[in-house]
Amino acid sequence: MAVGILKDSDGKYLLGKRLKSQSWPGWWEFPGGKLENNENPSDALKREIFEELGVVISKYRQWTTRRVIEKNKITILYFFLITSWTGMVEGREGQELQWVNLKTYNATKVLPPNQVIQHALKNDLPDIYAITNFHEIPSDKFFQALNKKVNDGLRLIQIREKTLVKTELEDLIKRIKKILQYTSVRIIINSSISLAYKYQLDGVQLNAKQLHELKYFPKDLLVGVSCHSEKDLEMAEEKNADFAVLGSVKETLTHPNLEPIGWGKFNKLVDKSNIPIYSIGGMTKNDIPSSFDCGGIGIASQRAIWDI
Repeated sequence: MAVGILKDSDGKYLLGKRLKSQSWPGWWEFPGGKLENNENPSDALKREIFEELGVVISKYRQWTTRRVIEKNKITILYFFLITSWTGMVEGREGQELQWVNLKTYNATKVLPPNQVIQHALKNDLPDIYAITNFHEIPSDKFFQALNKKVNDGLRLIQIREKTLVKTELEDLIKRIKKILQYTSVRIIINSSISLAYKYQLDGVQLNAKQLHELKYFPKDLLVGVSCHSEKDLEMAEEKNADFAVLGSVKETLTHPNLEPIGWGKFNKLVDKSNIPIYSIGGMTKNDIPSSFDCGGIGIASQRAIWDI
């Protein structure tokens, strides 16, 4: 199925209500429909959106692909982000439509396969989740790379510096905050909820130990969790993490003794989960399409992302 995510100039997204004649009647979903024989996802998207809504798509890009397994049947959902179209949106099949702000929308009746997408959009999760590598790069080169990446569109960064002492880490946090203060880049700190609050950061990245040991996650922070197994992902979903990073997909210097899970296992684990997931481990920008194809929302990268 090709699914279109229409976003208007106010940042609201279009949802359609399923008809009584359909399965899951009364539930809300992003518009779209089945591919016809010998039809590719892009062509199906354009046809379905015109048939359902009466508009012609002019600007869009393919995003993540989700596989739903139900009653031994696999349904592949190709999600597209649509930001420009011509014509007036209307429910041409008699369906009710609504434009919603996903940050405040009560999503209890959003169709299950759409819930991962709703969570990713609600938290405005970008394709690239950058992780600092300050300890391996000369200071001036790191900040040069940071400024360039921000100018290139970087929107989410995790400060992860295990080798720095507390005073050094706090100095780094303050310097990064100063550089990013007039940008829209959100800053996440690795493992330390207390530092997230002390420096008024946007979120925290919890490790696998914290994932299982903490009874509750902070509700006023963006919470990412590091996962390596199906059990980890189940716990992340149970505790309402905002997103997860899953890997290592490839070999990585960060975890040299960890056997990579590869894209095949990554895909299988993602298909069973209902939270947005970044692929991690040896990731470069060239891996973004593979992450999308395997159900991820993008990549998390600690080294390659800082190449300039």
